[in-house]
Amino acid sequence: MTADQANVLEVLPIGMFEDLPENMHRVETPKNFSVILCDEHANLSRDALITLRAAARHDLFPVYWFGANPPSFADAVFPEISMQTLQLAYRDAQEQYRRIGQVAAPHNDEDRGALNLLGYLVTRDIDAVPSWHPGSRSSVTYARLRPDLASRSLLSQLHRQGMLERTFWRKTHMCRKCSSARLNVAEHCPECRSSNLVEMDIVHHFACGHQGPQNAFQLTAGGRMICPSCEQMLNHFGVDYDKPGRVELCQNCQTVTEEPEVNFECLDCKTLTPSDEAPQNNWYQYSLTSLGRETVISGRLPVPGLETALGSFEPSKDYATFVALLDNGLSTAQRYGRPFGICAMRFDQGQDDDHQPRPVNAASRATLIKLLREILRDSDFLYAEGEQIVFVFPETDAGQLDAIIRRIEDGLRKNMTDQPECRFEDWSDRTVRDILRGIRDVR
Repeated sequence: MTADQANVLEVLPIGMFEDLPENMHRVETPKNFSVILCDEHANLSRDALITLRAAARHDLFPVYWFGANPPSFADAVFPEISMQTLQLAYRDAQEQYRRIGQVAAPHNDEDRGALNLLGYLVTRDIDAVPSWHPGSRSSVTYARLRPDLASRSLLSQLHRQGMLERTFWRKTHMCRKCSSARLNVAEHCPECRSSNLVEMDIVHHFACGHQGPQNAFQLTAGGRMICPSCEQMLNHFGVDYDKPGRVELCQNCQTVTEEPEVNFECLDCKTLTPSDEAPQNNWYQYSLTSLGRETVISGRLPVPGLETALGSFEPSKDYATFVALLDNGLSTAQRYGRPFGICAMRFDQGQDDDHQPRPVNAASRATLIKLLREILRDSDFLYAEGEQIVFVFPETDAGQLDAIIRRIEDGLRKNMTDQPECRFEDWSDRTVRDILRGIRDVR
């Protein structure tokens, strides 16, 4: 192979690309291509990109757009198709592939999605920056990330593992039924749920003490109000009456309320969600850490501990929160003589070839979380580190704790296919200091 042949790019054109430069070889069917060229009519939806990725030489293939309405993730955009712009795309693609060549292939398929995401940030030299996107059900998108590689859960996982650092951007609310963030905020009548509310003053008549909405006071021909209770005329504000507040009158059922319900109305499924019950999402901007860059070069994610798998599981607490809850709960139980159960659960799957603890696999971690969702109560909480979980069960005596442990053991035995070795220790008689020492032993 000559040097010129080695520099030829395998190009998949999507659109009206009649002639290509000599250093671009046209791939007629989506197979073993290196670069995609698109005109303004191309479909680059998430599903389309997933299909194309399966046929590409590398998952991080560059995309070049020619014409109007380019996607925000295009590696470069050109106003028209010409030999000059195609050559510019070729030169950019050569540089992109130099960077892509520095990305190691994943050592296993389980890590592929996370490593692709990290590799995309490295090869494009970008951060994952959220922005508003009204067309999306989440109302937010990471516009510069290619949609087939972007994953909010992966970004959060990589942050927990120390490969990304993050900065808070926005909080959004969601529909409790369909999880859409496309919501209209409105006040509703607490009786009939109509949003046809009219605000009006409350009138207080000093002489008889009657107080009510202003529309209940009849008007004289001269526009003076008449009290509906004593039928006296109200002549002077501050002398005969005042207006101590305002209420909402429902034009549908005539209910008067001082505190109308504030609801989110879903624009997708029409469900009303009370504002204080709407699920929330925190959105962050993410940037690579030095560990993240090293991971891309090595092609191997750090061994994930249970704290990663349980990071978004509500009973799972960070270390500082766990210590505070444990100290308060244990001291309260001792003061009032109440039962308080604590136990540690450790997985032992041996060591890998690098003499590192072999982690519980993804399927087993998912099974464990599902099981704990069924067993744990709202008052229970835990702290996970490495392959150890410390559970805290307030108002739980020794017999009840033993029953909980048996339920977890039975659930793991029935639902985990690889049957990891699991050991429980009752820590209920330990002090806070001893419990934390037991945690530090695996930190």
